[in-house]
Amino acid sequence: MYYKGNGFMNDMNLSIDHAIELNINLESSCFLTKDYRLLASDLAEVVKLAACDYEKLSQTITDSFQKLKKDPNANPILVGAIPFDTTQASSLNIYRNHRKQRQLVISSKITHSPLSISNQKPLIKQKDFAHAIDIAIDQFRCDQLEKVVLSQAVDFELSQSQNPFDLVDTLAKENPHAFSFAIPVEDNAYLLGASPELLISKNDLTVRSNPLAGSRPLSEDENINQSRIHELYASEKDLNEHQIVVDSVLENLKPFCQKLKVLEKPEILKTATMLHLSTVFDGQLKKQSDNALQLALALHPTPAICGSPTEPAKQFILEHEGYDRHYFAGLVGWMDAQGNGEWAVTIRCGLLNDKKIRLYAGAGIVMGSQAELEWSETEVKMQTLLKTLSATFHS
Repeated sequence: MYYKGNGFMNDMNLSIDHAIELNINLESSCFLTKDYRLLASDLAEVVKLAACDYEKLSQTITDSFQKLKKDPNANPILVGAIPFDTTQASSLNIYRNHRKQRQLVISSKITHSPLSISNQKPLIKQKDFAHAIDIAIDQFRCDQLEKVVLSQAVDFELSQSQNPFDLVDTLAKENPHAFSFAIPVEDNAYLLGASPELLISKNDLTVRSNPLAGSRPLSEDENINQSRIHELYASEKDLNEHQIVVDSVLENLKPFCQKLKVLEKPEILKTATMLHLSTVFDGQLKKQSDNALQLALALHPTPAICGSPTEPAKQFILEHEGYDRHYFAGLVGWMDAQGNGEWAVTIRCGLLNDKKIRLYAGAGIVMGSQAELEWSETEVKMQTLLKTLSATFHS
């Protein structure tokens, strides 16, 4: 598929990098899954409103869609990102045209040049991360918190500029079961990543959610992986952490549904670098008018990326984490003019701006968490993008 004029032309064998060569401009967005590839073009409007004022945000999006639908040649869609802190401005791109096509098996051949990293600068020191965990555990003992998710971020300087669409094509090939995305945001930057976690999918009345919590690093040795899977199923800490997330999704999604089916016990989801405890929710909505973005915001932030109870955990993060998460641990995805769409949790992601990329990773902290192990977990998660993009360090 490739962009030409005001629409897409079909060629199911073309990858994103080939499409770029054929004129998808850098205001375009893409969202890639194991089932489909969605490319949006011909930017009409960027909505920069805080999602906490949902009524104003919703009306603005509705008005934009209504205006675009008057054009019989338009096929409008919203593709964008909402920050972790919904009082901050969103970056929601509304396009005149998009093409969503069934995903075919594509070559895993990497087409971009490996990332050459010349320098790196952590935004959080390990000792400060450990200190925040100590404070959190004190609050657990006082029953003020049950769980909090703490993260770190690192700025990497690159030896040369990178095309975000080349990078996301590689991410999708190397993480075929993830939700891969490249979306322009402010300051000529692009949010890109390969998130394993589906927050919500809506198609007419059908909805699905797939929260993750509790994890172990993936090994190249399958015997070690089986041992780690056994550890996850036997770990009271991990099972408790996971159940907190499941209970939250159930509480917030159930009011919208006439039917909601939930797995009785978690399964294991395997990504390129991690093993996660995973629970799938499948439901039928009461009202088709409940749109994908509305449902996503009703679930956000889940304890998987914030903590529990939600508001005290969010305040703890804003006060003690030590940096601004911005889009990390927010929402990323799309919604069409009918209200159907798919939103993922913005993890395993980076913010690319010319010759700099900022990467993020977090870990769930509960009673019994050990600071060194949690820091190590964030380091492993950050390797998802570095490993996938064949990053090498040069002085």
